[in-house]
Amino acid sequence: MLIADRGGPYRALVVDDDGVLRAAMQQFISQLGFEVQTTDNGQRALERFQAQGADIVLLDAAMPVLDGFAACEAIRALPAGHHVPIIMITSYEDEESVDRAFRSGATEYVTKPIHWAVLRNRVRQLVEAAEAARRLRQDRAFFQSLVDAIPDPTLVCDRDGVVRWLNRDAARHPLIAEAALDAPLRLAPGVTEPDSGESDPSAILARIRARAAAADTPLELLLHRVDPLAGEFYAEAHARALRGVDGANFGLILRLQDVTARELEDQRLRRQVTRFGELAHRDSLTGLANRRRFEDLLHEAVDTAGGTGERLAVIFLDLDGFKAVNDTRGHAAGDQVLCQVAARLQLVVRRPDTVSRLGGDEFAVLLRDVPGYSAVLDLGGRLLAAICAPIELAEGPAALGASIGVSLFPDHGPDGATLLRCADEAMYAVKSRGKRGVAMAPLPAGR
Repeated sequence: MLIADRGGPYRALVVDDDGVLRAAMQQFISQLGFEVQTTDNGQRALERFQAQGADIVLLDAAMPVLDGFAACEAIRALPAGHHVPIIMITSYEDEESVDRAFRSGATEYVTKPIHWAVLRNRVRQLVEAAEAARRLRQDRAFFQSLVDAIPDPTLVCDRDGVVRWLNRDAARHPLIAEAALDAPLRLAPGVTEPDSGESDPSAILARIRARAAAADTPLELLLHRVDPLAGEFYAEAHARALRGVDGANFGLILRLQDVTARELEDQRLRRQVTRFGELAHRDSLTGLANRRRFEDLLHEAVDTAGGTGERLAVIFLDLDGFKAVNDTRGHAAGDQVLCQVAARLQLVVRRPDTVSRLGGDEFAVLLRDVPGYSAVLDLGGRLLAAICAPIELAEGPAALGASIGVSLFPDHGPDGATLLRCADEAMYAVKSRGKRGVAMAPLPAGR
């Protein structure tokens, strides 16, 4: 037996209208280990193949009803006939007949009278090649079924980045650009890698391939894309090199796990934490920094200025006449007054400076990099003027004033607490003298 046993005999279909030659071929092919069926014309051969199939077909060219060329073409058109070896056996030796045979789908061409040793080797080679191709198709189908069984979009690429396998989800994934078999893998336009800041899809893919090829462990990274129509997507990319027994890199398998919901929820939580953090440092009514935030910023500014020689100033401001507005027009009107005062103070100071509501109707301002006393007192005067301008309320305008105290670093003290206390005392000195004014805190003894 020249054909390796596969757990059962191979089947051959012998077709020839010459009964003597048909019988001789049946005997010869049987001795090679085949189970042989025979028929005498192309039409019956087609019907027999449709009903029972065959692992190889030996087909005479010149036959009644349906000649070998037409029968060969018809068998090839059947689903089971795509890959079956077909040997055309004929007395025609002209070039046109040979070309016609191969155009009809013949795998091999053997002329009569038959050289049996040649036929034996042709049959063996063709069946073994067909069997190897069948096993390769089975292996590919098996591997494809494995890829399809992976719940996440998955692609397998060779070392040149060409897609060799992919499952359905990968073919339409928003992070992949038109994935298709035997086409280069490309990430969709707009794909970014948030962790690295990379925004070039081709550079991201090149890095994935290079890092996967250099590592023996899976590579994981986060990818992001905003699709103009479908919305925002996040995927965790898991890439791993495919290696042979000698460790050579054959390509990579890339799996994309959808983590959009996780990432969007994480962003929401981070925003919420940020908002809560801001609320912890913001006055809920005016939006200004609260006392805690002001004291933290003042402490940081003093630490920095101590090393740079920068001069700072603290302005402590208490509204005059606010209690009367609150008592006669209600708390809602008082809240409107506080919000308008906060807005006016912010318009007067510079962008690097900080305005804070310490509580009630008390405000404070931290001034950085001040040139000297006169500049600070001038700013205090402008703050007072801004507050004294009529404040429009639903019930009519309200008139307020302010008592303002000022201290400077390092003139009035070495730390924030001392500066704030000195400015507070200067503010009370203004109130004791009749309110509506600006006063600089007295310098400590010895200065």
